[in-house]
Amino acid sequence: MSSNDIRSILSLPQTAASSSQARRSVPLAKKPEGISRELYALIGDNAPSLAQAQSSLAAVKYRDRPKLKAKSAKWAWKQFSPAARKDAVPLSHWVRMSDVDGISNDQYFAQFNEHGPSVMEYSQFEYDQHLADPDWTPHETAYLFDLLRTYDLRFVIAADRYDYRPPNGGVVRPRSIEDLKDRYYGICRRLLRTRTASDPQAQQQVLQSYAFDKQREIKRKQYSSELFHLTSAEIAEEEALYVEVKRLEQNERRYRADRDDLMRTVLGLDSGLVEFDQASAEALGFTKKRKRPDDFEGPASPIPVTKKQKESAAFDIAHGIYRVPSTAVNISTSHLASKHPIHLPAHLRSTKIALPRPTAAIRIAELLTELNINSQKLVMPTRANLEVFDRLLLAAGGLIDMKRQVDRVEQEIRNLKAQQQGYVPPVTSRKTRSLSVTSTDTSATGRRSRQ
Repeated sequence: MSSNDIRSILSLPQTAASSSQARRSVPLAKKPEGISRELYALIGDNAPSLAQAQSSLAAVKYRDRPKLKAKSAKWAWKQFSPAARKDAVPLSHWVRMSDVDGISNDQYFAQFNEHGPSVMEYSQFEYDQHLADPDWTPHETAYLFDLLRTYDLRFVIAADRYDYRPPNGGVVRPRSIEDLKDRYYGICRRLLRTRTASDPQAQQQVLQSYAFDKQREIKRKQYSSELFHLTSAEIAEEEALYVEVKRLEQNERRYRADRDDLMRTVLGLDSGLVEFDQASAEALGFTKKRKRPDDFEGPASPIPVTKKQKESAAFDIAHGIYRVPSTAVNISTSHLASKHPIHLPAHLRSTKIALPRPTAAIRIAELLTELNINSQKLVMPTRANLEVFDRLLLAAGGLIDMKRQVDRVEQEIRNLKAQQQGYVPPVTSRKTRSLSVTSTDTSATGRRSRQ
């Protein structure tokens, strides 16, 4: 019995013969050229991929150029004369020939030959009348304008190429870029002021465009140079100062906010302080459109009073109202007076009476008692009563001060009279007593030495 019979009995597939045939049908890869047999045997299964990669790279590298149907352009070496130059100097360059007439446009690059801002012109009469300068000769001024006209007002290039030689062999003055700018812009401003303009407003705008401050420009460059050459230590110091300044500003803002909050707490919401807007009021819950509950029982609304009634004198007298004039309020001490008016809430007049000094309060009370006047605050006083009482307190305080001065002077007079009559020894100064004590000690020391 063969193996095929056994496979048929066991119902096994006949794969051995097909696998061998398939193995034989696989073609062997050919050894590529340029690789030795030993190296190709060591490569193993990677040989086909490497060979294919090498062949693909070679195909990409050495592939043929695409054949385009477009016609190749023709170029020619042609001679031309530039339109920007006044002298007919011959130049040559490669140009692309046109398909129509075979001649390229030599003026193609002439459209890019654009000049910068125009340089102002002046006449000899204008120079003699308005533009003369002792530091600049007319010949050097003309040389400067020609140089600026050549380089399209590029002052950096003009200052680099500036090489003025006086025609008579005079002294050559070195000119900086600030000197050139100052001379040119100064001439332009003078010409604009002297010439008549149809539009004065446009003339002022042009004058502002020609403004130049020589000293400021020099200081600016010096400051920039010093700033550029700062050392690392100086940079660190400036950064520390900047941080300190920001910290101080933050502390100042915090202190201001705390002070304003305190004033709001003390004076109330209607104190007229800054930085208290409608948003803050809404945040606190004081909104005008807030609705009250239905069961809320508040006081009856007062009768509306017109503005004329409030400002009338009869209305004020009838209701005991006195309006303080705005000039009577001292607002110079308030830092909020510049933006907001000072709020004067309703108050009793008796609270504004000036209180005497604590040292003189007892004497003033005794004096008022001698005059049979109540020294306490008046009960239900009027405005006139309070004014009289305030003047009385001021007069009593002045009287007590004068009495104290009179008593002191009388006591000094009595002491001087007693000293003059010999009842009281004269009062010597501290310096005199020290001199007498020193002389006494010296005499005593001399006696001891003689003994």
